[in-house]
Amino acid sequence: MPTRRLVLKSALAGASMLSAPALLRAQGKDKITLLTPFAFGPNFIEMMNAVSGGFFAKEGLDVDLQAGRGGSQALQQLIAGKTALIRISSIEQMRAMAASPANLVCISTLYQSSTFHMVSPKDKPIKSAEDLKGKTVGLVSVGGSTEIFLDLMLHKVGIAPSEVKREVSGDTPAALQFVKAGRIDCFICSINVVVALREMGSPIEVWSTDRYAPMPGQGYAATRDALEKNPDQFVRILRALKGSVDELITQPTGPIFDRAAKMFEIARLDNKQELAAIVKTSADELWLSQGRDNLMRNVPKLWAEGLETLRASNMSKETNPEVFYTNTYIDQALKS
Repeated sequence: MPTRRLVLKSALAGASMLSAPALLRAQGKDKITLLTPFAFGPNFIEMMNAVSGGFFAKEGLDVDLQAGRGGSQALQQLIAGKTALIRISSIEQMRAMAASPANLVCISTLYQSSTFHMVSPKDKPIKSAEDLKGKTVGLVSVGGSTEIFLDLMLHKVGIAPSEVKREVSGDTPAALQFVKAGRIDCFICSINVVVALREMGSPIEVWSTDRYAPMPGQGYAATRDALEKNPDQFVRILRALKGSVDELITQPTGPIFDRAAKMFEIARLDNKQELAAIVKTSADELWLSQGRDNLMRNVPKLWAEGLETLRASNMSKETNPEVFYTNTYIDQALKS
């Protein structure tokens, strides 16, 4: 699995500016592993920046940030105790909890709406889920968020899953080439791919999966056992991530990506304008879509809507949305 470990030196990241408690923690840092859901894409820059920008180090955390290979694999690593925390979609978390006794908790939501969008060419558009019958749809990965969203949308409009073919097309602008080659008719991808295609001037039809399956987008999940054993550690993790997010919202992103690129293999690093657009679009449409007061908090209404969507599609029998999330740790982090 690709990995880039931050090796701290005594003079790194302005250590003289740390508070006394932070300096004490820095002498005996907690070594932990965190996992992105899929590679080191630009849409995970807040995790990379928390490492390269020294935000984790300031909290006394020595973080080994690893690149996941899809939501299912990330969940397996979390449940097996091989990573302390992952960024994952709410839909995958809720499905995993419905399928097994895994006791997972979302301790912070970054994307308050869906990052996933249906994309098709303007000259042969897929304008609604009803148009998917008999088509081949590109997915980021097998069994991950995009396939679950596809099944939810098909159920919503009464199309049997067997009437729609699936093919893995990844989560890059190259997915459009699959369409041009006739291998797929459309594809579901994250918002960073939509931004990249628009920056490239590609004529595309786009709509969000929120149209048919509203729910929180992506957040940070841990196991309940890990949270109970070391609650302070998770408060510090979230405090570091919040610092990284704030920097991305308020500062030029070019230098932030350059700094992170010294440690991580970031796709499309040569196009800083595109990367800046990805961060701005993500912040405006996903991070802050429920208002600045709810930045990185779990919004109960969204979780209730998400569970209702899953129950309507017979994907969950749970009746209480509060079993999936808690604001305890993010509220403590925000107070600090």
